[in-house]
Amino acid sequence: MGKFLSGRGWLLACLLALCPLPSAAQGTSLTVGVLPTLSPRILLNNYQPFRVYLEQTLKRPVEMVTATDFATFHKSTIAGDYDLVVTAAHLGRLAQTEGGYIPLATFKAANRAMLVTSRAAPLKSIRDLRGQAVATLDRFALITSQAVFWLETQGLREGTDFRLLETSSHNSSAYSVLSGESMLAIISPAGWGQMPANVRDGLQVFASLPAIPGLMLLANPRLASEVPRLKSALLAFSPDLPEGKQFFEVTRYQGIREITPQDMKALDPYTQYLRQHLEH
Repeated sequence: MGKFLSGRGWLLACLLALCPLPSAAQGTSLTVGVLPTLSPRILLNNYQPFRVYLEQTLKRPVEMVTATDFATFHKSTIAGDYDLVVTAAHLGRLAQTEGGYIPLATFKAANRAMLVTSRAAPLKSIRDLRGQAVATLDRFALITSQAVFWLETQGLREGTDFRLLETSSHNSSAYSVLSGESMLAIISPAGWGQMPANVRDGLQVFASLPAIPGLMLLANPRLASEVPRLKSALLAFSPDLPEGKQFFEVTRYQGIREITPQDMKALDPYTQYLRQHLEH
């Protein structure tokens, strides 16, 4: 089972403290694993309206948990530790092909790698990245794969021409650029939008890569009989609802839509990189 930051019990206690629901419906608890794109406190606080909505709609207790990093989260996914997962699109594709997970929905907001540099001492030419560090929240993030592939097209290879510096969050990656520890940071649009203004103001965008799929939601195969109800509940979670308005304003995910088989198949080029590195 994945090792949760500061302990699974601590995360659950914090979550319940945020918004206790003494009248929680009877039924088995639904465990929702959320990819650790932010610190546990911020991440689970952001997802609190989503948890409340699921609990009220599905009439059962809902527990939101996360993990220490992307690799641990994916291993816990494949091990069956979660009933539902909110995960990166390429990890979702692996969960489908390797663990039988059932795609339910995806957030409408497109994802993409934004390469940001310091406004005070910006990277002027991609050639100047040689020998420097590129910060990212996790090497297994989809935006990291996209950025590494793009840098290869520019003649720069990871480990030879530049090194990846893994940090704990988008904000930490941004701080590493401001401090001079790294020359570029790989940031998602959502991470950029949620970044404190005083940090964002010290940065500028060096390159913004093409749109790629965002986070997706999948069900553990043991919940196959519940998929129609789960999918219906997810697709009804919109910015028009009080909880939806709160959730989508803070996350900037815009809304939820269905996933098509074409969406899933388009992720295959990114899963090869994952398989190679997750095995190490």
